[in-house]
Amino acid sequence: MSEKVDSPRGTALSLYNRFAELMLVVGLDENTGLVPLKKDGSSGDSDDLSNLFYEEYEAQVLVAISSSKALVFQPYLLEDPTYPPSPESTMATNSFQTLRQREISKKIAQRTVSVNSSVIKQHLVSNDNSNSASQVLVDLPLSKDAIDTITTFCFPDNAHVFQDKPDNNIHFLVLTDVSGLKTYACCLTFYKPYQLTKEPNGKMSYELRELKDKSNNSDKSNNSIKSVHCYIPQCCVLVSKYPYFYAMKECMSCMISHVERDLEEMFQFLKDFTYTMTMSPVPPAGNVIVEICIYNLFISLFPPDSPDKPVLDIPLHLTFLCFPIEELLKIFTAILCEEKLVFISFNYALLTTVMQSFLYYILPFTWRFTYVPILSASSLELLEAPGTFMMGCHPKHLHVVQQVEGLVVVNIDEGTITVNKPSEITSPYIFSNSSYNYDTVTIDRNDYIPYLPVGPAGLLKNICKRSKYQMELSDVQRPFYFDIEEERAFRMKKCMQFNTEISFAFLEMMVNLFRGCLLYLRIEHRSFNKKVFLESVPECDKPFYERVLNTDMFKQFLEDRLNEKMDYWYEYELKTRPYNKPIPGTLYYRPNARPATKQTSITTFSSLAPRTFEIFRLPALNDSLSYARNMMNMLNETIETCQNMFTKSSYLYLRGMFHAAQGNITDALDDLLSLHSINTRLLPIQFVRKLLQITPETERDKLLRKKGVQHLIVLLHEPETEKPRRPIVDKVSIPDADLNLEEFVEAVSLLEMATDYDLIQRLFLALVLPNRMTHVDKYTFNVLKLSYDENQSQCESLQLAEDCLQANEIVLRVSNLIKTDFGMGRIVLTDKRLFFIKDVSNRYKEIVKLRNITKLEKVQNHSFLIAADVLVITDTETKVKFTAWLKEERNCWATIIEEMRAGRIVAEASKDYTAINQAIQNVLLADAVIRSGQDERVAHHGLVARAADSLCYFTAYMAEGRHNLPSDTIATLQHRVDPNTGQRERKTVEVLLYTPGCQSSGMQTNIPPRLWCGMGDGKIRVFDATNWMLEHNFIQTKITVSALVAVGEATIWAGSYGIYIIETETLSCNKTLTDHPDLVADIVLTHDGRHAYSASVDGTVIKWEVQTLRRVRRFRLSDAKSLRFIKLYDNKLWCGTWHSIFALDDNGVQLQTFTYSEPDTGKPVEINCFEIFHDEIWAGCRRGGEVVIWDEKSTNLKQVLQLDCRGVCFILLFNDKVWVATKEGTIHIYYLATKQQWKTIKAHDDAIRSLCAAESRYIMSGAGSKDGKVAIWSPNTEISEHENGEVGS
Repeated sequence: MSEKVDSPRGTALSLYNRFAELMLVVGLDENTGLVPLKKDGSSGDSDDLSNLFYEEYEAQVLVAISSSKALVFQPYLLEDPTYPPSPESTMATNSFQTLRQREISKKIAQRTVSVNSSVIKQHLVSNDNSNSASQVLVDLPLSKDAIDTITTFCFPDNAHVFQDKPDNNIHFLVLTDVSGLKTYACCLTFYKPYQLTKEPNGKMSYELRELKDKSNNSDKSNNSIKSVHCYIPQCCVLVSKYPYFYAMKECMSCMISHVERDLEEMFQFLKDFTYTMTMSPVPPAGNVIVEICIYNLFISLFPPDSPDKPVLDIPLHLTFLCFPIEELLKIFTAILCEEKLVFISFNYALLTTVMQSFLYYILPFTWRFTYVPILSASSLELLEAPGTFMMGCHPKHLHVVQQVEGLVVVNIDEGTITVNKPSEITSPYIFSNSSYNYDTVTIDRNDYIPYLPVGPAGLLKNICKRSKYQMELSDVQRPFYFDIEEERAFRMKKCMQFNTEISFAFLEMMVNLFRGCLLYLRIEHRSFNKKVFLESVPECDKPFYERVLNTDMFKQFLEDRLNEKMDYWYEYELKTRPYNKPIPGTLYYRPNARPATKQTSITTFSSLAPRTFEIFRLPALNDSLSYARNMMNMLNETIETCQNMFTKSSYLYLRGMFHAAQGNITDALDDLLSLHSINTRLLPIQFVRKLLQITPETERDKLLRKKGVQHLIVLLHEPETEKPRRPIVDKVSIPDADLNLEEFVEAVSLLEMATDYDLIQRLFLALVLPNRMTHVDKYTFNVLKLSYDENQSQCESLQLAEDCLQANEIVLRVSNLIKTDFGMGRIVLTDKRLFFIKDVSNRYKEIVKLRNITKLEKVQNHSFLIAADVLVITDTETKVKFTAWLKEERNCWATIIEEMRAGRIVAEASKDYTAINQAIQNVLLADAVIRSGQDERVAHHGLVARAADSLCYFTAYMAEGRHNLPSDTIATLQHRVDPNTGQRERKTVEVLLYTPGCQSSGMQTNIPPRLWCGMGDGKIRVFDATNWMLEHNFIQTKITVSALVAVGEATIWAGSYGIYIIETETLSCNKTLTDHPDLVADIVLTHDGRHAYSASVDGTVIKWEVQTLRRVRRFRLSDAKSLRFIKLYDNKLWCGTWHSIFALDDNGVQLQTFTYSEPDTGKPVEINCFEIFHDEIWAGCRRGGEVVIWDEKSTNLKQVLQLDCRGVCFILLFNDKVWVATKEGTIHIYYLATKQQWKTIKAHDDAIRSLCAAESRYIMSGAGSKDGKVAIWSPNTEISEHENGEVGS
């Protein structure tokens, strides 16, 4: 043996995203000896060594190697002082290449070596102190307990000695710690040839041999010495934080020929191999593949699809080969229902692969229960554990599995799923070898596991029917590959294709199963109305949802939805959301009328764009310092030349990780924090927080004050005491206490009695006592809710023929049995009309449309017996009067009919069809107030009329004549929409942007035309312009939105405190440019679309390259105060402040300046807005009704237009006319050529803050918070019939 080598220990890189954490060697060798599990002494006393092959032995941990330590456990704990390798130690030891060359040259001579601990002592130092040994183990990535117990997973059936060499095999492990974090492992089991000799004194000696001829290894010269040749098992375990199962399998497959050697050479090989694995980074989510080179074999580490999704590195199609599709969906449903599942297979590798596949199928649901893919023979008692679990075991334990009541048994080898139904259990311990009377029955779906909803399941079946997941079908038409690399590449490509189709198919099914839940979420109250949701699903699907909605996985999914998590599920749901087509003749929708939860899809997998990857090949690894240096050089060069920002973000992530591993914390934070500008979802928040914690306080404060990082301070500083989250409310009940305003608003909203905050506030004031204005007593509220429910129940129980109600018509009130002009029967109020239902026959007859009611008269008619209160309704068209003897209900009916009629008239007059929804809520609550007011114990008894009138908003609105608009306004106005719908406080519409529809990238769907509304609270609300439905989700910026610009079809740039880059396909922001130190006031795009200019209030102007988001130029206007607008015209950049307008060249040099002063006093006039067109500059004054017009070339003042207003807010050119918006809410329209006013239209009840054009057909205006709505105008006086449709339709 060679002498001890005093090689220095190398520097270990603690790479956060390293591919491998640890290498373990587990098994038996000459140091452990053969220790039988059942120590009955029989084997030790026998001279016949053949009994060794029938014993089970206790395996031990032999070796543990991490990125920083190399340990040998047998015969006692020893640590290698030369690990990790340095350049000197690398030269002194065998390298990969040396070992490989030795194998290729085939110079390994046959030898018989007796190996003991002295072989490795020359390179190892012992730690006799037990505390030191414990400290060494603490430094390993796995705990000591995990290392001690891993032997049971490496050898689930315990270790055996074999006479003939078995085949090497690989299986996979998933280890879960006490905190729920999972660790993944790949186990290579191999067998070393040993010559076992039993000496006369009874001691056993071991010789590691290389056996070529079995007969040559028997020693028959001495009959007193018994010897036998055998194969003793050992297992190499590669442990990783990431589920790269097949990448680990490829790496382990390279080891086989190198581990079947003596202990010293194997140990040296494993050190080099593990060092390579621990120094290799895994890629972040994106399109960059990291390649590791081992023996000229390139191992590819593919990136995950999404940062929220685990990497997919198993063949998902194997489950389709194991199970029929019906059985597969049964297993899928059982997992969603959180059953106790046990998977059975002879193939341990298949157990983990199939179970992991199902966990991938249920994403975004995550299994948070006991998960043991391989259950050892010594751990079968876990099958009796209470609670939910997923476990896997060998079929030889099936007799034990079948005795446990309620287990769902999945037999992978037979492709079946059964449920255990024991007839009786006589013994508390069922794992005995005695006979047991049990029954295993095929699943009774009606009794145990519900059916999967037919719609989503049918879509998945159709996809699987089209795609036959068989590699051999593709082999028929392709030529044979004799190059192993070509064959490997083909199989990898085919496997990726299958994985893509299957993962998207199951994601689509999960979206279809649970997209309907979004309609019943109230994010502001953290509530999910489970009862109403269950009422909305078909009867046949209710058993499934009743089970799944109570599971822990669904509650976590619901938590993510209530937290508005923008994950892959939500993005896919948004992309495949079915269009809700508007009904002909209607231009509005009702938030309380739930659309049917039709769970269908509008995508097909043939339309999915294949992922394109870029390969980053790691440099050669000799020692950590040179490796890190070479890696940084490669990453620097790649980042410098990379033009694709999405790809660049992956390289920045990798470089940041290597900076952190080298201890360059500042550089690491620079790279990682820059991800917020390029790809926010890649930013590793927890890791960055750790880096900040170890950064010196002075450097940390300096870093956080750095430009572009200030807005991340809240994100990066972990709160000292995290506030407990409010529990999710899924069972809404009537409060059992008096309610203040806040509690009242929440209760009314959760009970879905109303959604408008102003209406709920009016209801609160209607119900409080005059001497106690702060609370509504619980009795009053209870009676109000019972009255509301009573009316709803009466409306739902009304039996009508199918053709009685029109599309989307809602029944609001049904009278008692009364006398009418049509006979005895009931009158019915809907949101559109009144009709009569005759008693007994239930015949239907329309009374009057609400819009045609001329007069409602409350009179008293006298009969022979008594005087009765009567309501007389006059029809405008027929002049016919309809009389209804409503008696004590008359006043209530008069009130609610008048309010619904007024709401419809106001909606049609103002083209604001959301008024109809508001009127519906007003009517229902007014009726509930009147009904409940009959109870003498309620607070509003005796004040019923006043309380009901306070809720009739549109009756008062119409009485004031506010619905009467000027003729020019009526002719020009097309629609009104309200971006403040559902908001507690109305906000200003600061900026508007219209985008036409376009083709979605990678999907067979179209992105609809949209209206984007930037609000004063920083939200960007989005309307689908085909039907004016407000999208459920919105984009949140900071404080306010000041600019919106469409950059191509794929993105919208929003100016706020930073530039938020929004993806139009998913309505999500994944990039933020933070170079501006102040509010970004305006953004303009160059004519060729390649560059964009942005300006902030402090005078900073930045020119951007749109494709790469690279900052091309930056300058600051020294004399510019409150920079508000920028324009591009005549190859100049025009900037507007409160006091002047000036033109700049591309370098920021000022060329022209325009100011305006009062003619009489010479006092400077503040400029609020400006526009440049046809060589003229039109500027609106901030505090007066003047529009100043200059000649752009000569800078001469041409004309001043005088308007009757307090100030001009916005100017817009449309065709040959100029639209001038004012603070009075009016728009003055001028001819561009003559400067003569064409017309004036009354647009809003507050100042107009924004204008935008929709292609060449419409103009939109947005108002201040008092109004808070958007009006859509036709720029032509005469509106043709076809133009009266929807924008973008």
